[in-house]
Amino acid sequence: MPAPCHYEHGCSTFDGPTLHTNSAQHNPIRPTNASANHSRVQLTLENEALWQRFHSVGNEMIITKSGRRTFPPCCVCVSGLDAHSQYTMLMDIVPVDNIRYKWQSKRWEAGGKAEPNLPRRFYIHPDSPSFGSAWMSKPISFHKLKLTNNTLDQQGHVILHSMHRYQPRFHIVQSNRLYSLHWNSSATFVFPEMAFVAVTAYQNTRITRLKIDNNPFAKGFRLHGMNSKREREARSEQDHRHQAAAEERDSTDCKQRKRDASAEAGESKSCRQRSSTGDVLKQPVSAPIAFIPPALTRASWENTDNTHSKEEAQW
Repeated sequence: MPAPCHYEHGCSTFDGPTLHTNSAQHNPIRPTNASANHSRVQLTLENEALWQRFHSVGNEMIITKSGRRTFPPCCVCVSGLDAHSQYTMLMDIVPVDNIRYKWQSKRWEAGGKAEPNLPRRFYIHPDSPSFGSAWMSKPISFHKLKLTNNTLDQQGHVILHSMHRYQPRFHIVQSNRLYSLHWNSSATFVFPEMAFVAVTAYQNTRITRLKIDNNPFAKGFRLHGMNSKREREARSEQDHRHQAAAEERDSTDCKQRKRDASAEAGESKSCRQRSSTGDVLKQPVSAPIAFIPPALTRASWENTDNTHSKEEAQW
């Protein structure tokens, strides 16, 4: 069971001191008598172990012009509320310090003075307001909250500066109407392990690996690895080279197949020609017809002998 987060009580404007990511800042601030009913309220981080893993290596969150959701998701559980009273749940993200950071030598270092603070936006949970019994019955997820670097955003996303460190905060206001938030007491809860650096591309490869291994929607990362511009360009160039090589191989194979087909066609034609010639040579040749004189009868031979005898007698 994760330890409950201590709260900072303040007025409904939610203006509190600048938060830092050290354990000393985690000490509770005692509530005033006017809001003693909030002293029993406790808030716990639903996925604290995962947040601790990211915090141990220096968490980073991607911000885009169209807005990007946080990972790990912001999910908490609340207890100690009045079951029959209505509450509004809010969340905001404030700067940790007045420093602009840079990633150098595999670590975050101070790179100068921070840019001017942007107008603070609060994300109101869409189930607000609800009875305390409803809030305490299940985990409260702020997964629809999105981070953007578009200063002209009109979608209600939280606007942040890149390369700045931020701290999420949760607020519980006892109120049954959203327009009356400023006139009601509130309790603010801070989890130091949720601090992060806003970036447009992950700088720490260990953070990238943690995101890939734990985010069920990181299929693209699992297939392609890093999400940096250099890595994307390298992958794109490599894909183009592989595609060109594949096309060249296909073209070569096609030409070879055509040559083979032509050779086979020529051999087949030659075989047919040889076959037809062989058939002609193999045809039986009829014997020449010789003239055979009529057979000589015995009488004709005898007549010839008599003639020769008469001629001899005359001589």
